[in-house]
Amino acid sequence: MIEQDMTLVADRLYRAGYTEPRLRQFWGGPTASALVRNNAAPAIHFCQTVLESAQTQTQTQTQTQTRTQTEAQEPGEAPQQFDEHLATLAMLFHFHRKVSTETARAALGDDAFDIAVDSGLLVTSSRGTRDDGAEISNGEVGEPGHVSAPFAVTPYDLPVGVPRGFRPGDENLYLVSDHGTLINPDVLDGDFVLGLGGAGRTLVSLTPRDLVSISADIGTGCGIQALLLARHSDRVIATDISERALHLTGLSAGLNGVDNIELRAGSMLEPLSEPVDLLVSNPPFVITPRTTVANFEYRDGGMTGDRLVRSLFTAIPDHLHPGGRSVCLGNWETTSAVDAGPEAWVTDPDTSVLAIEREALDPIAYAETWIRDGGIPRASEDWNAATAAWIEDFATRDVIEVVFGYVIMHRAEHPSATDNDVSTIADHTMAGNSEQSSSVFKTRVRTTSAIANNPHGLGQFIATTFALRSWLATAGAEEIANTIFTRSPDLVEHRHHMPGESDPSSITLEQGIGFGQVFDLDTALAGFVSVADGSLTLRQTAVALAQLLDVNPTALEDQLIAQVRQLVTAGALLPVNEGKQE
Repeated sequence: MIEQDMTLVADRLYRAGYTEPRLRQFWGGPTASALVRNNAAPAIHFCQTVLESAQTQTQTQTQTQTRTQTEAQEPGEAPQQFDEHLATLAMLFHFHRKVSTETARAALGDDAFDIAVDSGLLVTSSRGTRDDGAEISNGEVGEPGHVSAPFAVTPYDLPVGVPRGFRPGDENLYLVSDHGTLINPDVLDGDFVLGLGGAGRTLVSLTPRDLVSISADIGTGCGIQALLLARHSDRVIATDISERALHLTGLSAGLNGVDNIELRAGSMLEPLSEPVDLLVSNPPFVITPRTTVANFEYRDGGMTGDRLVRSLFTAIPDHLHPGGRSVCLGNWETTSAVDAGPEAWVTDPDTSVLAIEREALDPIAYAETWIRDGGIPRASEDWNAATAAWIEDFATRDVIEVVFGYVIMHRAEHPSATDNDVSTIADHTMAGNSEQSSSVFKTRVRTTSAIANNPHGLGQFIATTFALRSWLATAGAEEIANTIFTRSPDLVEHRHHMPGESDPSSITLEQGIGFGQVFDLDTALAGFVSVADGSLTLRQTAVALAQLLDVNPTALEDQLIAQVRQLVTAGALLPVNEGKQE
C-alpha cells in the first residue's frame, strides 16, 4: 500500500520543481558547476539564504497582518513560497540537512509528508533541536520538531533514447540512495549504496531501448538501470548481493510507480535462473587490494585483480536467449605479459564481443582515483597506507595499466546462419531495427575521444557499428569492392595548408556523432569519401581515382578496401547495398 501511495511523494516533488533542470536554474550555473565538482557548500548556502529570507518575510507579514488581509490576493502559490519549498526539499533530500517539521510539511503537503515518514524517506524528531544542532531535553523549551531524510532522493532528467510519455512528468526519475561524499567528509561505510554517478549515466546511454520480454540488471545498486529497463521490458530482474541496495531499489520503484521489477538477492548472475533478452551491468569492477584496505560493496568485487569482471563476462552468454544482447561496464588489467581483454575471455562461439576501451590509467593514478572516492583524506596515514597497498598489489601481477571500458555482446539468433545482405544494414540499424548479421566477431578497440552529439542516443550508434562489424566479419575483398557506400551525413572534412602552399599538408575527417573520432586521410581516401554518395561501387570509384592520380587501379583498390573497412567499423561509411560485379 505504501509503495502505491509513494507516487504522491514523487508527484509533489515534481510539482515543487525538484528536478535537475529546475534546480540548475534555481541556484545558477556557477553553483551547479560546483556540485559537479562535488562541492555542495555554495548550494547549501544558497538554500539557507532562501529559507532565512522566507522566515524573515513571514515574520514581517505577521506584523502587518491587518493591512495585508485587506489586500487582494492572487490565487496559487506565491513565488517566494515556491522557492522556499524547493530550498526545503533540496536541503532534506540532496544535502542531508534537518528542517522544521512545519516547513517540510508545507513543502510536501500533508498526505505526501505522512507517506514519506511511513515509508522511511523522512524521520521525525519529536523533541527537536537547537540552532547549534544539540537535541532539546525534555524540560527545555525550544524549537518545534524537526525532520531529516536518511536517504538521498535525487532527481534525474532522462537522456535521449529512453522511452517516455507514459504519464505527465515521467521525463524525470527519482532515485533513492545513501547520502555520499557530496555532504559527508568521513570515510564511507562498506554497505554504502551509491546514487547515480558517471558510470551509471554512461550505462544508461549505452543500453539499447528496443522492446523486450525479459531483461536483467546485474548488481542493481540504487536501481537506475532496472527502473529504465522497466520502460521497455515486460519483466525486469534486478540482482544485488546487498539487501540494502535491493531495499532502496524497491523504494525508488515505489516512488516512480514501477511494478514490473523482481528483486533477487545474490551475487552477480547467481540469482538469474532463466535466460534473458537484454542484460546490463555496472558491476563492482574496482580493483582493490585484498588487504586491510576498506572494501565497498557498491564498487569492489571482493576478488583479486579483474577476476570478477572476467568471470562475469565469461558467463553472460549462457544467460542470454538466442538473439539476446548485453551491455556492461568494467575495469581490466593490462600486464607486461598479457595484452588481452574481454574479447579473449568470452569463448562462446555464437557470441560476438565488442570491447571499447575508453580510458587507461597507470597503477598510481588508478589508486588515487579510488582512494579519493572512498573519502580518505589526502596525505593522511590512511591515504599513505592505502596507496602502498595498491601499488604492491599491482606489482604482484606486473600490471602496467588499468582500463575502463564498455563490453557489448550479442548472441547469434541462429548459430549456424550467415546473413550477408548488407543492403539493409545502414537503413535498418539507423532506424532502430535490431536485426543484424549473425556473423560472429570478437574485437577490442581503444577510443578515448570525447563523446559527440548523438541525437538518437549513443546506444543506437553502437548498435549500428556492431551490425557493421558483423557484416565485415564475413565480407571478403571481392564483396567489399562490389559494394556501394555512402558517407555518414555528420562528417566534416578539414584540409590544412602550409602558408603559400596550394596542396594540403594534411586532410582529416571528423565525426559529429558517436565518439567524435578524427581520421587522417590520404588523397585517395579523401577522394573516395567525397564521392561516396550511394551511386558507385568501391571498384568503380577506385578505377576513376586511379586514372586521376595516375596510379595502378588494382593496387589502389586493395588500399581502399583496407581503409574503407576502418571507416565502416567506426560508422563513418555505410554500405548501401551489394554491388554488382562487372
